[in-house]
Amino acid sequence: MKLTNFNQIQQIALQKMSANRAAEFKTATTLIEPQGNLSKLESAASTPLHDPFKGRRFNLDYTPSSYLGMNVSSNTINMGEAITQPSYRYGDFTDHDDINAFLDQVDRLDGELKNMFQHLRPTAELLELVQKMSDEELTAFTQFAVKTSSHLFGLENNNISEQLISSLSKLSDDALSSTISTMGELLQQGNDYEKPMSPIGENEHGNETLEMISMPENINWFKSNYSANTAKYELANNYADLLIEKTLSESQLIQLNDHLSDSTLEQSSSVIDMMSLLKTHQNDDVLAMLNDVDKASEPNLLDYLAQQTNYQANKQYYQMDNGKFVAQQDNISSDSNRRELYNNILSAYNDIGMGWINDTLEQFTGTPAQIQNELWQTLLDDKEKMPEQFIHSDSVEAWALKNIARIENVFHIAQMNKIYDYNSERLVPDLIGQLTFYSSGNVRSSVDSEEPQSAENQP
Repeated sequence: MKLTNFNQIQQIALQKMSANRAAEFKTATTLIEPQGNLSKLESAASTPLHDPFKGRRFNLDYTPSSYLGMNVSSNTINMGEAITQPSYRYGDFTDHDDINAFLDQVDRLDGELKNMFQHLRPTAELLELVQKMSDEELTAFTQFAVKTSSHLFGLENNNISEQLISSLSKLSDDALSSTISTMGELLQQGNDYEKPMSPIGENEHGNETLEMISMPENINWFKSNYSANTAKYELANNYADLLIEKTLSESQLIQLNDHLSDSTLEQSSSVIDMMSLLKTHQNDDVLAMLNDVDKASEPNLLDYLAQQTNYQANKQYYQMDNGKFVAQQDNISSDSNRRELYNNILSAYNDIGMGWINDTLEQFTGTPAQIQNELWQTLLDDKEKMPEQFIHSDSVEAWALKNIARIENVFHIAQMNKIYDYNSERLVPDLIGQLTFYSSGNVRSSVDSEEPQSAENQP
């Protein structure tokens, strides 16, 4: 490029050099001074490139390295040829009109939402999808898609946003609108959720005042330290997985969305888990059962089933002789165990009805989450073997008085033995002594209830 003030630069340099050095410098500059007609280069340097995007750019500080948004690359200028237009790539787009169409969707969002949307890879499928949405729906979709793709810190998310976009793209306008509305409702349920208070109390930092927690080696540490944020992200992510993996007709999906939109976080969690684990041919039966659930009653089926995926509910507290507490934290039950429980309850609904299920819940509520599958299986087996004992209105209550304490006490002895075994393998074991069940993590045990069997540490 021509130096416009070259003679002045040369003169200043010569004033500061000795005569001999100045002569050498002058000779050298004549060799590198541009020669000939530079009008073509000067014109190329001063002519601005046409910007078809009107200055619109993404703030790349918010964008993952794999989705760097719009890149502009121009060909090298050849002095003997005409200047070529720059080429563009924005996600999967290379055409000006396609890029502008996508940027038009970005412009519908404000502030942080605009930054959040940058995390979604620009594709033709995404463009076609968001063009169907109202501004409110685009806002809800953006928040949901980004949250479900980014909450697993440091882990691969298996392109969940792209799978979600693909699933949503197959829906009709009515089903899509229902689903986007439900996404917004689920995020709000997460924002409204407050984790249950520990039955033994918490310090000023929100930590339980425990002497020791026994837990299996394979437990999910983050989920077992139950928090409101974890529950919020789990709910959204599980709904995304359901949309991606579950086969639902559009009518079934809209019905399901209606139930989820009118629920709490705990209730939505149990509905999504049940729909995810049961078979496709059972969809209508599950939806029919949901229609008969009174979500405002205590107890109700959905809050009761939510304990199966709640780590806090799968935690028991035991009191030592000195009044201090230890706890046994279990993993939540396996998919197969939860599926068996859901099948038992669905069969009871189809054969007997929701009234009988509600009677049963009054007896089972407050017992540990880990024994619910055993309670239901034993109850239904006894009902089939001895139908004559279940002909009265108080039959379930009579069965509960005879069986629950026995099953619960066996469970607590096993839990306390886990604590003793865990403690014995520590580098410096505690002196635990005799333990007495105090409470499960989700509910405080009644003072008037029959005390389960205690167990004492054996040297």
